[in-house]
Amino acid sequence: MLCRKGTVYLVCLVGLVHLVSPVSLVQPNKQNKPNKLNKRDRGAAFFSILLVVLILGIDSMAHGQYVSSCGTPSPLSPVSGTGSFEVVPSMCVSERYDSNVYYRPPAPGLNREDFVTTVNPMLRVNHNGDYASGFLNVGGFSETYIKNPDLNYLGTNGTLSLNLDNSIKRWLPNASLSVIDTVRYTPLPPGFVNPAAGTSPSDPANVQNIYAQGFLAFRTNNLINNATVSTSYATTASTSLNASYSYAIIRFGSSPSTQGLSLFNSTAQTGTVGGTARLSELDTLNVKYAHVQAESTPISPSSTSTSSLFKIESATIRWSRTLTPNLSAELGGGGILISPGQITTYAANAALIMNFSNNNATISYAHSAFPIFFGGGGVLIGDSFSLSAVQSIDRQWQLTESASVAHTSTAGVSGPNAATFDSFVAGGDIQYWVTNIWSTALSYSYSKFNQYGSSTIDFDRQAITLSVRATWE
Repeated sequence: MLCRKGTVYLVCLVGLVHLVSPVSLVQPNKQNKPNKLNKRDRGAAFFSILLVVLILGIDSMAHGQYVSSCGTPSPLSPVSGTGSFEVVPSMCVSERYDSNVYYRPPAPGLNREDFVTTVNPMLRVNHNGDYASGFLNVGGFSETYIKNPDLNYLGTNGTLSLNLDNSIKRWLPNASLSVIDTVRYTPLPPGFVNPAAGTSPSDPANVQNIYAQGFLAFRTNNLINNATVSTSYATTASTSLNASYSYAIIRFGSSPSTQGLSLFNSTAQTGTVGGTARLSELDTLNVKYAHVQAESTPISPSSTSTSSLFKIESATIRWSRTLTPNLSAELGGGGILISPGQITTYAANAALIMNFSNNNATISYAHSAFPIFFGGGGVLIGDSFSLSAVQSIDRQWQLTESASVAHTSTAGVSGPNAATFDSFVAGGDIQYWVTNIWSTALSYSYSKFNQYGSSTIDFDRQAITLSVRATWE
């Protein structure tokens, strides 16, 4: 069976996956528990996925781009991560209509609309050991464009998360230690990263990406790597000391659509110290000091902008309260100092977290400052709102929604480089799990980006995606 570029990928890859899957759509076993693959079948599926990755890598080595998840693990499968060692391969194939593959305003001769085929093999490794536990997610992906074949690419993304409590507690019984590292290579702008539905925005599971603050414009190859080490020490049964260190980089490459936009390679280091006190069974107080140091260098030697070093210092206090068994709230604030320039502003955050048996949601707001990697450089100050929600309709159907809004302005920059930005993203998808292996999803997303200043940028984008996913657990 020969696979050519284009939408034929979808048929070829689904056919390949079908050849290695011995499980029928009907699960004739007791207690409605789906059958599991034996070791031989699991191995065949795994090596078939590796074969697909190699075929894609030889066929179209081009640009790299990160693709959002094709879905979540099946609720029909055993809980992942409960074994001492697990390897879980998966494959997702999708077709998408995209109204703006260049992430830019209309221009003469520019065909922004396209139909896109995405192939996304992934591998997850879970480990629970005597000294450490955690997981490794590694994914590769290929996208093929019908109208804009020059945009075809291969990309990758991955996450490593380690819980080292078992090791550090051998020397300090009251201490905890964790490490998380994420990496992605893509021509997509960083956009937003919302907290998982039903979790606090400050939850360690919600990886904080200092560059994902709502920038949605232009298609440019970029590499983002973000590593964080977090530790805490319980001083009493109700109080603890906390600290963390993060190192993040963003590096830019070629682009078909920057239209003279200035971009900066940026490195940001963030250190935090603070404490947490449980005031009652319902109330918790958190105090934190954070120091951010960001260095930026223009990627173009002909840029009128220069390299810069900014420091952002903040002191905040956050109060959390459990309102009901299913509802909790957070409220906080403080001060921010930006240098050079001795610019001051306020910090604020609020969140409402809901967790019911079949419905989870998080609504959050934040006023903050963070480094900018485009335009005239410097620091952005602004407000952001986010919503993440998941509804489990029944055991096989799930509906998810998300929305993000940001309004930001440059600080420490004057003249033609000063600008204001408005970003909006909203979308949702409905997922159906046919078996513990096979699932399908239909999703829609809408985004809009505006820039005001010496130059104006205004565009929107819509995407409709149909995907099929197989996960061998």
